Amino acid sequence: MWQFHPYSLLLLLSFGLNGLLGLLVLTSFRLNLVKYLLILVLGSLLWTGAYAIDFAYIDAGLHRLFISILYIGISIASVGNILLAIEFTGNQKLLTRNFWILILFQPIFTLGVVVLDPIFKTLILDTYILTINNRIQWIQEINTGGFFASFGISALWTIYVAFLLFRAYFTTNLQSEKNRYLFFFFSCVTLWVSSTSHYLGFRPLQGINITPVMLSVQVLFIFFAIGYYRMFDLVPLVRSEIVDELSEAVVILDGGERVVDWNLSADQLFSEGKVQNRFVKYSHFFSKFPEFSQKIQSLSEKRITTKWTWTTNDQIFEVSAKQIRDTNRKKIGLVLVLHDVTEQKKTEKQLADINRELIASNGTKDRFLSIISHDLRGPLAGIKMLLKILNDDVKKNDESIAPMTQALVDATESVFSLLENLLEWAKMQRGKEEFRPHYYRLENIVYECIDLFELNAFSKSIVFDIQIPSHAMVYCDDRMIVTVLRNLLSNALKFSHKNSQIQIRADEWEEEWKVNVIDSGVGMTKEKITKLFQSGEDVKSIGTMGETGNGIGLLLSREFLVMNRGKISAESDGKNGSTFSFTIPKNPELGGE
Repeated sequence: MWQFHPYSLLLLLSFGLNGLLGLLVLTSFRLNLVKYLLILVLGSLLWTGAYAIDFAYIDAGLHRLFISILYIGISIASVGNILLAIEFTGNQKLLTRNFWILILFQPIFTLGVVVLDPIFKTLILDTYILTINNRIQWIQEINTGGFFASFGISALWTIYVAFLLFRAYFTTNLQSEKNRYLFFFFSCVTLWVSSTSHYLGFRPLQGINITPVMLSVQVLFIFFAIGYYRMFDLVPLVRSEIVDELSEAVVILDGGERVVDWNLSADQLFSEGKVQNRFVKYSHFFSKFPEFSQKIQSLSEKRITTKWTWTTNDQIFEVSAKQIRDTNRKKIGLVLVLHDVTEQKKTEKQLADINRELIASNGTKDRFLSIISHDLRGPLAGIKMLLKILNDDVKKNDESIAPMTQALVDATESVFSLLENLLEWAKMQRGKEEFRPHYYRLENIVYECIDLFELNAFSKSIVFDIQIPSHAMVYCDDRMIVTVLRNLLSNALKFSHKNSQIQIRADEWEEEWKVNVIDSGVGMTKEKITKLFQSGEDVKSIGTMGETGNGIGLLLSREFLVMNRGKISAESDGKNGSTFSFTIPKNPELGGE
């Protein structure tokens, strides 16, 4: 049976207000403060909604259901109230696993009472209808279980909430925070005054419990406090979330040398599983590390930021302590940031050990190269000269073995050229290759190299076509450019056919000279050209008369030309020979980059 009841209308208005407030804060759901406010709103919605329908629709079958929903709403609202108080007072560290079990005991107990009520009457002993002011309404006698689930447990939690609020009130120095705590406290007082008055029999409206309406008023008060005191201003909240996610431990001290906040990393480092309270002296917070407290005590008041290294339990931390000052330059706090550098220090030690080993290894390599340079290069150069003299003599007296002696000369020349390249390469890699540029006549550099290969060219009946302008002047290190030309001419001779020609031509550009070494030999594929000047690529090849090459000369040439601010390139159609080109600047301030 439906009836109009003014109190039902008031409850529905409270229900609508709660729903509207819930929708307004829903967009910021990820914030803990909003989550806890929504829990309180849900409890209020269940309480006011079920109570309103129970007044407006009189039905014996549904009455117990409405009362059950009402009591579940009371327990949920109580949980929301506790969590909001914890968040308001900044006691998030209290929310341990065991504490969550205590908080959830009330709604779980209430649910048990509701489920067992149809059988054992654990919630309602008796219920009957009365007519008050010409309107019908239910009257029920609540069992001890229902009383304890609603009024009893909620009263205990309210005492605890009051304790948190008063402790926070007397430990903060900020008036805005004091006002915020008082605001929350008075919203709880109004709720409990109406609830206690109802149970004691003092009821402003006969037969009506106005407590659910007062709960809606409390929700409104808390919503106003959150907005007025900017408690879900995203900037500080997001900063707080970021600090909590940092791997560095962060501890904040106020002007009274009390620890007011710390992040999860600091909690793991200093708390070791125990619950730490806010607003305790830092000496108590760091009680397990007295040397750390002593260091904080010895910090200079004049220095804004102090850094030091702290070692404990096989861990190494770089600590930064920064003073927080107000607009009058008065110290109002201290922020400690501890960065774990244990792995970094281990890595640095390993790198230092490896570096020492590398230095020793390089020293051994240098001695080895010195031995090769002095004890191998000199004798090999002598052997090469003797073989050339022997070869000339054999060609005059015994042509039958002349090819054999010529092969020995070629092999020795190849080995000597390889040794020269290796020594130059090693010297450059060790950073001991001196760069001494001067002005040189390009024609002189080219002819110096041609003289080195006259015998090789003669053995294959190859002619050099030299087209170098007499006025061509370059600015370079002539030793390096001789090495470049020596390598290019050596390759050109290796891969040229007998009775062919090798052209060395210089073209003048605006800022540099371009030298081209052109042969009409076997040529190269495009794939091979791309690998020529790349370290680690295998470019070994065989010349037209079995000469071997390993590509190191071209790598060395590229490095020398880079030092001389030049470039090197190669072209070939794969059939009709190859063209190697490199540039040399005319002046110190010019040249390709």
